[in-house]
Formats: sequence, C-alpha cells, structure tokens
Amino acid sequence: MSNEKEIDVCIIGSGAGGSPVAYALGKAGFSVVVLEAGPRYNPMEYHLNQKDWEQYPYPQPFIDPKHGRQKDLYTYGTPEKLNPAYGQLRSEIKDRGFFNITNRRRPPHIDRAKGVGGTTLHYQGEAHRFSPFGFNTRSLYGVADDWPIKYDDLKPYYKKAEDFLGVSGLDGNPFKPPRGPFPNPPHELSCASKRVKVGFDKLGLHLWPNSLNIVSRPFEGRPACNYCNGCFLGCMMRSKGSMDITLIPKAEATGNVEVRPNSVVREVSLDNSGKVDGVIYYDSQKLEKRQKARILVVSASALESPRLLLNSKSSLFPNGLANSSGLVGKNFMETIIYCNTVLFTEQIHAYKGLQIDSRAWDYNEPRKENGFIGGVVFGVSALDLLGPASYAKRLAPGWGREHKEFMRKYFGHAINVFAIGEQLPNEGNQITIDSQKKDYYGIPVAKITTKLSSNDLEMLSFMQKECYEIVAAAGAADSVRQFSSYDLSLVSHMGGTCRMGTNPSKSVLNPYCQSHDVKNLFVIDSSCFVTQGGGDSPSLTIHSIALRASDYIISEAKKGNL
Repeated sequence: MSNEKEIDVCIIGSGAGGSPVAYALGKAGFSVVVLEAGPRYNPMEYHLNQKDWEQYPYPQPFIDPKHGRQKDLYTYGTPEKLNPAYGQLRSEIKDRGFFNITNRRRPPHIDRAKGVGGTTLHYQGEAHRFSPFGFNTRSLYGVADDWPIKYDDLKPYYKKAEDFLGVSGLDGNPFKPPRGPFPNPPHELSCASKRVKVGFDKLGLHLWPNSLNIVSRPFEGRPACNYCNGCFLGCMMRSKGSMDITLIPKAEATGNVEVRPNSVVREVSLDNSGKVDGVIYYDSQKLEKRQKARILVVSASALESPRLLLNSKSSLFPNGLANSSGLVGKNFMETIIYCNTVLFTEQIHAYKGLQIDSRAWDYNEPRKENGFIGGVVFGVSALDLLGPASYAKRLAPGWGREHKEFMRKYFGHAINVFAIGEQLPNEGNQITIDSQKKDYYGIPVAKITTKLSSNDLEMLSFMQKECYEIVAAAGAADSVRQFSSYDLSLVSHMGGTCRMGTNPSKSVLNPYCQSHDVKNLFVIDSSCFVTQGGGDSPSLTIHSIALRASDYIISEAKKGNL
C-alpha cells in the first residue's frame, strides 16, 4: 500500500456537502484532498445535442470499471407486504388501470449519480430553504424530534449559499419566511405549468415559481438557461449550478484543494488515541492507497456515509466507527412521492422549459385537518417525458400505425402533476451492511430495509386525491399513468442515517456535524438530518449546513481542538 503525504483535511465525496466544505477550508488555507468515487465529467461531452440524447444520458448514475453501468450497488431487506390501508387506496383507482396491483411493495431505487459534483450532476436544481417549523417537529406536532439547530442558525448560510450559486427565485411566497430578493430573478413559468396552473387557481392553491440553482441571466461566466428541459441529464450550458462547475472550481482556485476522481474509499483508520488518522482507498487502477489526514469529512450521502462508517470496524468501534449510540444507519428517510401523468387536448409544449419550474407550498406546513403529520409540496414537471423516445417507451400504446398515431397526436401534450411528502424518521428504516454481497472493489455493500408507515399511507392517499382534483380542475383530457412510493420508490431525497443532536446516546453527530465519539471526524451531508423539513428539496440546506460546519472546523482547528 502506498502512502500519500499527510494533509490537513480529507473529504470523501464532492457533492452538495463536500464541495462547500472543500471551498471554505481551501480558502481558509487548509490543505485539502477530495476523494470522489466517480469520474470527472466535461459538460461539453454530454449527449444533449446529439440525436441519441435520450438513449445515452450523461452523467451516468455509476460506471463500474469492470462491468460498465451498474444499478444495484445495494441490496434490500425483506420486501414489504402490501399494507391493507394502501390496498384500499389502490382499489379506489384500480378500475382505471393505473396500478399494476401486487401484494408487495417494490424495492426502493436510490436515484443518484457518482462523479465530481455528486448527485448535483443530475438533480433538477431546486434550491429551497427549510421553513422554521421544519426544525421543530416534536415541539409543534408531538412527533419525531426537534433539530438541535433552528432556522435562524442557518439563515446567514442560506444567504451565502444562494449568493455563491446565483439562485433564481421570487420573494414574497406566502408560505415561506420573508427573505429579500434572490441573486437572480425568477424564471417565467413554462407553457405546461401555466396550463396546469388553471387547476391550482380554481382550488385556491398557489403555484409559485420555483427557486432554482439555474441562472435566469448570465452569472459569473455561466449563460442563462436555454429551457431545453434536460436538467436531469446534466447541463451542457452550465446554467445549472452543479458543484462541478461552481464550488469545485472555486475550491481548486485557492491552490489548496486537490480533487481525485475515481477514488473509492474502503475504510477509515484510527491512531492509538482513537482519532482518525486517514483512509484506505482504491484509485482508478484498483491500487490500494492510504491518505493520511488530520481531519476527516465524510460527505458521501445518507446511503454511502453510514456504509463507510459501518464497514470501518475496529477494537474501539466493533459495531462501526462513531457508532457508540447504535444509530449509524438508523432513521433512514426516503422520498414519499405520488405522480399523475395527464394528457391535454391542446399542445402545451411540455418538453420545453425547466423540469420543475413551479411548486405549490400550501401544504408545506402540516395541517391539523389532515390525517397525517408531515409537509407536502405539489409541482408540475415533465420528469421522465423529455423527448419522443420517452413518450414512445412510457405512454404510446400498441405498435405500428396505432403507435405512430398516438405520437403524432399527443407528443408534447402530456405533463406530470406530482406531490413530494415528508417521511417521519423511524429507527426500523435503516441502512446496514450486507456481508454476503460485495462491490467491484470487494467492499460489502449497503442493505436497505424500509417500510411505509400508516402516516406515510395517509399522506399518499391525500396526495392522490389532491393531484386528481388539480388535474380535473385544469381540464385535462385523460389520466394515462399514475405511480407512487408503493409502486415506484424513487428515493432522490434521503437522509437521517447519522442524525445530529446534543445527546450522544440519541444521536451520532453534534450540531456542527462533528462525531460525538471521534472529535476529528465530521459527517456533512443529508445523513445529519433529523427530519426532512417539510418535504422541500434538501440540497440548499446541505450546502448551508456544510458552510456552517466549515466555520466551526476552522475555529476549532485554530484552537487546537481537533
């Protein structure tokens, strides 16, 4: 094993958490190495300007050096049997043929990317602040737990992150706290959103321009969005502020930060005093290397961060690193989603615009009249119906003439009205290690065990009924597809597996994402979340937590406390 020169800080992961830390610490003069499991992409090499852009999207979720694209980098616990309460919900719409009725829930699919920039490579650019009530679920609603930090603790860091990225948005949202102007003006609603907004308006709901890390005018060398609707596939224009074209270049420009792509960390090592002294990782040639560091920041995601800690066993931590509480991997929270795909008789050009340019926050704060606790937000999006191949694969029936007639008549007429809900934490929903299955590098993979609660099912029922009312009020011609977290568990927003708190027996990290057990170890990503903050997209909150934790690291390091 070759040993690399010791550095001040090693960061594992270059996504929403790792990139802000790299920038902040590099700017403060720390020597930093960022180990990223995936490759470094050149946005100009994405396929969005090619005829086969739908067949070969970039960035790929993960490229295995031996086997090519891989989907199953984790395994599942015992599949959940169909809950009778959800069976009743499904029976309400079974006759319309939307669900493929089974007696088990489909396994979760973790929607992510590996590469410099992390999942921001293919996220849709949403940049939301959690509302103040999102940090006080126990105090306000008697469920889950309160965060050890409040909205006011993150408020200046939200502002800093928005300014770094040039977030575009509109102030004055009645369901969000006052905040002042955004760095860039809002994007105009797409043709499809304007059409569906008729239904929101009739129901007294407020469809609001989404706040997005996608610039609406030139900003720091990045051009304004061209509204190609390909955000999910990577942005050739660089209008979307993924970390690889925003904070990573700023970090490298300090001269103190080195990013090493295709570097897969196997385990964390400790010195005799119980402090982290480095990591063992594999480079792109599968050569084993050791990177020594005085401080370690793990920012690999709510799935991969606990996997690394649980795989890093020692005599001091036989149950996994930093796991004296037994909570590493516990309280895994996934996305609760419901989606209704509808057709309009008129052409609404649904393939143009931004993927999620509008949101309705009317139910972002839990309401007493609902039969569930947790926030829900509604939106309009093309999602997976971006081009003709997507339509042909997912919506167009039949073959030959029937197929062609459908495409000629309805291409550009379909849009998704969807809802995202907040799942409450549950220790039974967890990430563990599957010792029987290993990845290409011989590292045991994560095992996901998750179940929808009665609260989740009540929320899904509400989502289904509300989405149906919206599309009916909008005058949609037909519903052609519906799916939910029971039928398609698309986990794009996850968190909670290394939660923060003040009590070491009930949390893994302190309010600054520092391990209670190992003082020079930090976990800075959505793993630290206590709740999902009302159902908003988590990326801006991860950025803000990362910047706040970076200030703490700088302060503590100067004092000699790390």
